[in-house]
Amino acid sequence: MPFVEPVSLAAAFTAGLLSFLSPCILPLIPAYFSFISGVSIEEFSQGPSYAAQRRIQVSTLGFIAGFSVVFIALGASASFLGQLVSGNGTWLRLTGGSAVLIFGLHLMGLIRIPLLHTEKRIHLRSRPVHALAAFFIGMAFAAGWSPCIGPLLGSILVIAGTKESIYHGVVLLSVYAAGLAMPFLLLSFAAARLMAFVRKAKPFVKAANVTGGILLVATGILLMTNQMGKLVFIP
Repeated sequence: MPFVEPVSLAAAFTAGLLSFLSPCILPLIPAYFSFISGVSIEEFSQGPSYAAQRRIQVSTLGFIAGFSVVFIALGASASFLGQLVSGNGTWLRLTGGSAVLIFGLHLMGLIRIPLLHTEKRIHLRSRPVHALAAFFIGMAFAAGWSPCIGPLLGSILVIAGTKESIYHGVVLLSVYAAGLAMPFLLLSFAAARLMAFVRKAKPFVKAANVTGGILLVATGILLMTNQMGKLVFIP
């Protein structure tokens, strides 16, 4: 089985966690949960009933599965495209590393890339009524989030594209999706505290962007200097 560097896995998981704190996800968390579960914002504020709590959890699992499928497919595609140009590994590594570094500077606010300030919003009239519907909604929202979380997601895709097999891309984006999914899953079991969590977390969005930017700048430098494979975590 091909080896995936622990540093790449750590970067992917951290990028997923930080994506949750992006402006297109965190402020709209109550709306997302309300939409996929059918539970009103008022009910979230007052504390959902046991039946509503169960519906929230099941719908959230479907939603997570939906956006995970999209991100994993993107990872496999990135690795496949990387294989097609594998003969130009040095060029790919330098170009990809430069792109990741620029993404990091954008997140830190040192440069501005207008395209990465956009979000394709999904407008649907009816709410999902079961987990399967939430699954497809998760797929749709993954496409809508992609421009907004582009620096973090794009950087993990760049890393996937520099790897030697599709397996690497699948693993990296699975770990990224797990990082993004964890807060959703935890909040689905604490729905009564959802509104309070969003209010308290908003001030940390800027700090999360700076942290993510520093992570991406470091990753970009490691890619360009071909040091990613030399970093391992010693148990």
